[in-house]
Amino acid sequence: MSIAGLELKQSSGTLRLAGQLDFRNAAVAYALVQRELQSGIDELDLGGLANADSAALACLLAWRAGSNAAGRTLNLVAVPENLRALAQVSDVLQLLDSRQRVGGS
Repeated sequence: MSIAGLELKQSSGTLRLAGQLDFRNAAVAYALVQRELQSGIDELDLGGLANADSAALACLLAWRAGSNAAGRTLNLVAVPENLRALAQVSDVLQLLDSRQRVGGS
């Protein structure tokens, strides 16, 4: 599935995101990925993201929080360095760590 510069591919409980996740497509991407997460996806592979901004970070945090609220853990794999740096300056880097649950649980 593809939307405005972002490609989504599902395989064995993993959803791979490739291309761009930014303010231009974040709202649509959020809804599509959220629907996939509700169907049982437990891992997002972000290694294919070539461009991501603060809207992408907001999506990641919301997807993690939603999964946690549903009693599931969402693993984030291959978080791009620019997103990790943005999370660090925003003081939310620990929330991207797959070993942590949003809310400290």
